[in-house]
Amino acid sequence: MSRELEYIMAGGSPRRVRVAGACRMGLIVLCCSVGAVADVDFFQAKPTELESMNTLRELKSVKPVTGGDLLKPEMYLKPPEIVEGSVDGTPDAKLYYFCRYHSTGDIVNMLSNQFIEGLNDAEGKPIPGVPYIISQNPATEQVIVACPNREYAEQVLDFLQRVDMPPLQVRIDCLVSEVYADHTMDWQTRLDIENLFGGKIALSGLMPGAALRDAARSTFGQHAGYVRQADQPGHRFAAVVDMLVSRGYLKILMNPSLEVVNGKTAVIRTVDKPPLDIVSKVNPSTGEIAFRREYANIVDSLEITPNVYPDGTVGVTTKVVVGSKSTPEGVAQTPIVTRREVHVEQNRVRSGQSLIIGGIRKTEQRSVVRGVPLLKDIPFVGFFFSAKDFEERGKEVLFIITPTISTGGVPNEEVVADVEAKHNAAYEPTLMDVVTDPLGGRAYTGLVEKEATQADVRRLRAEMAKSRAEQKARDLQERLRKARQEILAQQERSTRAEDRTEAAQSELEVAQAAAAAAASEQAEIAAEVEQAKAAAAEAEKLRQQAEAEKAAAEKAQKDIEAEIAAWMKAAQEKNGSQDGGAAAPANDGAADKPAGAPKDGEDSGSPPDAPKEAPPQS
Repeated sequence: MSRELEYIMAGGSPRRVRVAGACRMGLIVLCCSVGAVADVDFFQAKPTELESMNTLRELKSVKPVTGGDLLKPEMYLKPPEIVEGSVDGTPDAKLYYFCRYHSTGDIVNMLSNQFIEGLNDAEGKPIPGVPYIISQNPATEQVIVACPNREYAEQVLDFLQRVDMPPLQVRIDCLVSEVYADHTMDWQTRLDIENLFGGKIALSGLMPGAALRDAARSTFGQHAGYVRQADQPGHRFAAVVDMLVSRGYLKILMNPSLEVVNGKTAVIRTVDKPPLDIVSKVNPSTGEIAFRREYANIVDSLEITPNVYPDGTVGVTTKVVVGSKSTPEGVAQTPIVTRREVHVEQNRVRSGQSLIIGGIRKTEQRSVVRGVPLLKDIPFVGFFFSAKDFEERGKEVLFIITPTISTGGVPNEEVVADVEAKHNAAYEPTLMDVVTDPLGGRAYTGLVEKEATQADVRRLRAEMAKSRAEQKARDLQERLRKARQEILAQQERSTRAEDRTEAAQSELEVAQAAAAAAASEQAEIAAEVEQAKAAAAEAEKLRQQAEAEKAAAEKAQKDIEAEIAAWMKAAQEKNGSQDGGAAAPANDGAADKPAGAPKDGEDSGSPPDAPKEAPPQS
């Protein structure tokens, strides 16, 4: 007020002084009102900001996983064991095997397919198989196989050692985003893209979100080539994604990274259950409508199954499901639940390259308020500095999948150090630190203590490694002792097998000698049989000859009998004629005998050289 009094005393106008005071008072009131509004917003946002800072602070504190260096129990380090025994007098052998790289379920399925399931012959009849009994213990990852003898158990063990191998592991980086595209004409926006992969992206014109009078933000240029080395794929598109996110054209929904065993399925699923009011009944008299509340499942899921091929490519089988809920405009209507699904059976990409799946689009209409920053938020006055408009916007869900063959994991210490280095900001000394510690002794002391702590940690790790090495040496010695015992037992079994082989060889020689004797005896018997056959043939020949001679003799006898009968008939006729006529002189009888008749003194009733018989009586 002293300056105003001096001004009036110097001849100035008091009215001008009052006007200036009123202007100052108005400015003070305006500033106080704006400050009050700002303070209200500040105090309203402060608790949320503090809570967010606390949450981020908790997320920054990454705690290392303890117990990663614990030794495995000795039972898991023992080699497979075959125990021979007998059940009810029947010998058997049991194989105890700890699964190394596959689960007991997978091992049991492979054993069942190879040894349990029966085969069929050409006619379709089942072939009797070997009676195997397979059991499992998932708690200890152990498989027990009961076999008829040790040979079958060793065959099963050889099969398990060939198939229980470490599978490949695939790392999958997923980027699920929504890309927005305006369908209305926006005269303030122009997007120029030059050589998207490896060139320069230039944004010219007034971008959405930029002030109408802010000429400095009207243009934007950025190189979107390689961010790091060329052997790290995925960074080409990352720069474009960052730029689009910063400008509001793209919204990242999920960006997970996971690892899955080759051939297994990885599932990423989010489920939302919004309430839906469904009309249950309508009263016809009063028109009252009764609703019932139901909950719909809005599911967004991504299923990925990688398969690594020998040529280095990765086959990716994907199934994408996107759900949404929308309510039609106008009177109250039932919400519409939409389910969009994309299923790609097989895609083959190089390890580290990206597979982009799109085409799931949707159009929506929304209201947009645009205006001058700060001024458009002033009550009652912001209406003059803002405008409300409706725009039709289309959005598309985009899936970017990048499979990479994993190297088998990263140690926990390296992961913790990497995360802490990313979250911890660089320390900048304050003025108080400079005053209290001008030479930086406190920082040096902290560095020395940190190095001492790291040295102690390395010493403890070395001692733990030494202890593990000693334990491993003891385990190896124990395994060597058991291996020697197994070798001795195997040698004893080999000796017994050799003895059994020699006994079997001697029995085989005796059997061969007996077979040779039997063969010689059989040859002699065959010779005797041949001789008997020859004698039988000779006898048959003699019999046939005797029968022929007999037939000839019978024929001769019949001829002689016929001649005798004819002669006797002639003699009877002759005797009859002599009895009827004169008796001839005795001396003339010889002259009248037929040829071949017996002479005097011979028996007239018998032929020559025939047995003498009594002459037939007349």
